[in-house]
Amino acid sequence: MAVYTSLNDEQLSDFLKLYRIGKLISFTGITEGIENSNFHLKTTSGEFILTIFEKRVNKRDLPFFINAMIHLSKKDFFCPRPIGDTKDNYLQELLGKPAIIVNYLQGKSKTKITIEDCYKVGSKMASMHIKTEDYSLERKNSLSINGWRSLIKECFVTIPYEVLNKIEPNILKEIQDAFDCCVKFWPLNLPKGFIHADMFPDNVFFHENKVSGVIDFYFSCTDILAYDLAIATNAWCFDNDNVFNQEKYQYLLDGYNTQRKLSANEIFYLPLLSKAASIRFLLTRLYDWVHTPKDADVLPKNPNEYINKLKYFRKVVEKINYEANSQL
Repeated sequence: MAVYTSLNDEQLSDFLKLYRIGKLISFTGITEGIENSNFHLKTTSGEFILTIFEKRVNKRDLPFFINAMIHLSKKDFFCPRPIGDTKDNYLQELLGKPAIIVNYLQGKSKTKITIEDCYKVGSKMASMHIKTEDYSLERKNSLSINGWRSLIKECFVTIPYEVLNKIEPNILKEIQDAFDCCVKFWPLNLPKGFIHADMFPDNVFFHENKVSGVIDFYFSCTDILAYDLAIATNAWCFDNDNVFNQEKYQYLLDGYNTQRKLSANEIFYLPLLSKAASIRFLLTRLYDWVHTPKDADVLPKNPNEYINKLKYFRKVVEKINYEANSQL
């Protein structure tokens, strides 16, 4: 979440006339995250979240995101529930940009992650995978392996070499070598389905020490289910000093297995998928670190964290014989 688009009381009050959620009392921008503009609304009817979609989101993808949240909400999965306007439309336009309003979820994200938290997140992710098995819409993952080649080129072309080298010496070679490895051994036949693709700690709320909600479905897509778990491995299984915590990793997998049993092939490829996930977040953070507008009320995330994670998974993957299993 972030704030790129500025709003005033009059603009927002006029916008709320399209809905049946009361009159505006107050609103505040939410600066966490990096993609869209988000606001916490308080009205005479309650609390809501307004999202204004910025340029990285393709408007054609919005029905996929919206319907996924509706689908999961109907199955009692705690996620934002889109609010229809007076004509039962979920998608609106505000200041020339697509926008939606969703309900407000109780709870807060955690900054100090325990092994028990990892277990609960793994279980919740598997539950989401199961509850979307009958979700019929599909969306290609533009930020999976097939989309990285253009993003790598974009970073290399638009970010001066001196800047890249200052962030990390030889970062270009590190990224390219990692990408080439993932392309060579990418598993084509692992189970696929709906994935969140961004289940970071700031997108998972806890209340009374239970997972009370999963938010920010705007990277969700159709991809390898275990890749979702690989992203969570990057996000949840490193300590604050970026040291991999094997116990957190095992608890994440154990929690997942309580709802959906991972196959031997999925477990075998998790290190490679985790390496791939570290490439994905390194690339987008690297791009945003340099290209985020100066006047945006947003905190771009330092790419160095994912340089360290990529190096860790590179060493793990080097010890695994993926050559013998490249046809799986």
